[in-house]
Amino acid sequence: MTRADLENYHNIVVRLNILQTTVVTDSVVGSSPDYPYVAHSITLHGVRKDDAAVSEVSELTRKKAALDAYIDGIEDVRAKTLLDMHYRKNRSWARIASDTGKSIDCNEKFLQRFFKCP
Repeated sequence: MTRADLENYHNIVVRLNILQTTVVTDSVVGSSPDYPYVAHSITLHGVRKDDAAVSEVSELTRKKAALDAYIDGIEDVRAKTLLDMHYRKNRSWARIASDTGKSIDCNEKFLQRFFKCP
């Protein structure tokens, strides 16, 4: 897992939310089943369930799960905390510095060293 993969975490979550909650509207013409058979417009609302949307949701869900498993599997408590706060919770480095009591540069430098270590 690379830092670039983690940078996409928030974008993956946003895209998943859009795909799973955006309501699509369409209209069709129908008529009543009884006489008089007068045509009228019927509006349909729902979430996209076409093949492209379903495959994109499953791919993004897979990527998000892999990133979550990577973060959860880290044994270094500080690295795990920093990655969780910055990528999962989308907090700014200033807020993280305030929460951890370490400077912004200190936290960023720690993660740079963490990613360089084998």
